[in-house]
Amino acid sequence: MTAMSRSGKLDGMPDGPLVSTEWLADHLDDPGVRVVDCRWYLRPFDMRNGDDEYAKAHIPGAVHARWDTDLADPERPDLWMLAGPDRFADAMASRGIGDDTFVVTYDDQHVTVAARVWWALRVYGHAGVAVLDGGINKWQAEGRSTTSAVSSYPRARFTPRFNPDLYTTHQQMRAAVGTSTRLVDGRMAGARQQDGGAIPGSIVAPGIEFTGPDGTWAKPGEARRRLATAGACAPEPTIAYCRGGVGACGTALAYAIAGHDDVAVYDGSWTEWITDPDAPQALDEAPQG
Repeated sequence: MTAMSRSGKLDGMPDGPLVSTEWLADHLDDPGVRVVDCRWYLRPFDMRNGDDEYAKAHIPGAVHARWDTDLADPERPDLWMLAGPDRFADAMASRGIGDDTFVVTYDDQHVTVAARVWWALRVYGHAGVAVLDGGINKWQAEGRSTTSAVSSYPRARFTPRFNPDLYTTHQQMRAAVGTSTRLVDGRMAGARQQDGGAIPGSIVAPGIEFTGPDGTWAKPGEARRRLATAGACAPEPTIAYCRGGVGACGTALAYAIAGHDDVAVYDGSWTEWITDPDAPQALDEAPQG
């Protein structure tokens, strides 16, 4: 088994929040590495089902976890909020993910759900996690093997250690409006236009726009350049939001690639924001910087 450093990351792992397909192929048989298939699809834009896609073919040894059920709070099904610590810990432990496990999450770039699970693990204090750069699409394009065999592992011990610096509540988001905190809208243009508004003072930096045609994420220098162009890369505290809490995690991942790994995500995002009649709204599209 590869040694774990004090940071919670495996010795020899590439710097940053991503791992390459080459790195994963070299570590696929390491018992200290667990791969999580996060595929999920936003209907009616894509009618596929993540459970079915996993059953058809996935990276060998990968377990499947759905952000909207397995890792969500059942008490708030309308908002798909992050599961509480006990539920989240059980979901991890039952998939063989423990305190010393290094986790690699992946999707197929439909939406940034791998980034959502990456963020969720970090919210609960698990630093040993990275997103597979290029996801399963790149893995398959390179001719690497997949399987339909469902993997199971002995139950592990996962200890949730909530990190409030990475999680923003509705009340905290309300308090941040009009302050020096940088608010970043991670919605795509179509979603912003459809929603018809934004949280006042926010600038726009959708995380998925930091991926290229092959699904790989921008290099650190390019990520910093794009964030700076958007007016989003600055030293002040930063909170990302989107429509439902997934795209914002992609924005947080883009920040982490750029070297800023302390961006918080407003979990309820715009879906929760508009349920509060007193929450201010900017009716025009959010400014670009």
